Amino acid sequence: MRTVIIGDIHGYNGSLCSLLNKVKPEVGQDKLVFLGDLFDRGPESREVYQTVKRLSEDFGNEFILLRGNHEDYLLQPRLTRRQHMIWDHVGRQATVNSFRKVGEAMEDTIPWLQEHVQLFWRAETIQCVHAGIKVDPLEVNDIQTLVHNHDIVPENHYAGKLTVTGHIALEEAIWFTGDGETTEVIRDGELRNLPEKGVLCIDTGCGKGGRLTAMIVQDEKFMLLSEAEG
Repeated sequence: MRTVIIGDIHGYNGSLCSLLNKVKPEVGQDKLVFLGDLFDRGPESREVYQTVKRLSEDFGNEFILLRGNHEDYLLQPRLTRRQHMIWDHVGRQATVNSFRKVGEAMEDTIPWLQEHVQLFWRAETIQCVHAGIKVDPLEVNDIQTLVHNHDIVPENHYAGKLTVTGHIALEEAIWFTGDGETTEVIRDGELRNLPEKGVLCIDTGCGKGGRLTAMIVQDEKFMLLSEAEG
């Protein structure tokens, strides 16, 4: 079984569909993991929702959706004024407009999201969170670390079990080895051995003029594939 991990989509359904056509995840053969931040910034958040919802129905228990900071803003029962300002700054209105075009509201997605999102996912050789991790086990990290923090991963001090994240828009995917210094750029199309430790961030800036990236893991090896925004 392959594990297909997809980074932050941010409302670009065309990029998502093109990437899926490249990766070709198969029901009954593959596990599909989304790192969160489905919505905001891009013009097609409703279309992303429809695509991901259909995939959840097709893949069943092999579908995983992590809670990103953009899902967190939508799911919190009450936001502070500062949180509202941040959410507006990072593209909330694009999602409002996307659903409004067809007479719907982004809040219509809340019951489905509540049913499906989770804070982390782990397997034997890898684990996934949206934003960052300080220490193992995953459960002891707070929601700020797992969902919102932009600083922990680049500090490069986590040397535990290999953790795949999104959240930090990079020009290229980067492996942070955990020694405080060493990083390595991971290029598309390279078949590589899966690292045992550190953090691999695969958010390559979809929604900020970059690309949407998928990580395909099989038999302790992995490869990245990406699709340009839009």
